[in-house]
Formats: sequence, C-alpha cells, structure tokens
Amino acid sequence: MGKNAPIILSIIGKSDSGKTTLILKLLPELKRRGYKVAVAKHCPCGFDLDIEGKDSYKFSQAGGVGTFLSSEEEIALLRPREGLSNLKEKLQNYFSDFDLVLMEGYNNEPGIKKIQIIRSGIREMDSPLDEIIAYISDMPLDKDKPVYNLDDISGIISFIETLKEN
Repeated sequence: MGKNAPIILSIIGKSDSGKTTLILKLLPELKRRGYKVAVAKHCPCGFDLDIEGKDSYKFSQAGGVGTFLSSEEEIALLRPREGLSNLKEKLQNYFSDFDLVLMEGYNNEPGIKKIQIIRSGIREMDSPLDEIIAYISDMPLDKDKPVYNLDDISGIISFIETLKEN
C-alpha cells in the first residue's frame, strides 16, 4: 500500500450482512502484516460522545461549533458534518500517516472504492457499480469483479494490498 495517502475503502452491505464482523476479522491480520489502519463508521442514527454535564457538552451548548478532546492516549474531534463535504479528502488528511482507512457503510458516498457483502437470505443492495471493486459472499456469485468467501481473510487482504489510491 502507498505511503502518500491512505487507501480509503468502504465495506458495504445490507443490515446484518456482516460488515462489522468482516472488519473485526481484517484488523488483526492487517496489523500483523504491519499496516496502520483507521476505521470510519457510518452512524445514520447519530452517536453521542458529548455527554450532558461534561465540559465538552457545556462548550457546545454555549456556542462552540467544534470540540477537540485529548488525553495522554487519545484524541477526538467533534464538528458538524457540513464541514465534511468531501469525506474522502477529509479522511485522507486526518489519517495521512495511516496506510488504510476501512469504512463501514457510506454506501452512497461518491468517489470511494467499495467492497460489497452479499449474503444468502439478504438481498443485494443498490450501489454505483463502478465504485464496487469486489464482492464478498457466502454463496457463489456470477459477477465481473473478484468474489471472495467471507472466511477468506488472507485473500481479501491480498486483494486490498493491490489497491492504489487515485
């Protein structure tokens, strides 16, 4: 993988298709192979890091639009989504010292390479076909792009290693 900008790759699929499970299987093997990986998760129902009563909550209630939190071990940045009109570019900047950013979801985010999970009993989702670069499934698929078995972690990572960010 390149050292200029991290590869941005989204794992997409219908709810309960195994996106989180796949990422949890990929992360230890990617780490073992020496890659520094970040994960971006789409939370369509929102999330809550700014808890009522905490100073960061008070700052936002008083009019602060962005909040940066830091400790000896971690940092967090909270800011409105409208400041992220080009998510791919923002992730490449935020994680410029990483090799790979795995995204969970972001099915309709333009300009992002996607691997779609298709499971038996869960119908295929609509997504721009030109952005799907591979499929992962628990059944045979007739596709014009690579298809990997859900358990072929080594094969999936070998495929990811061939990608270059453009």
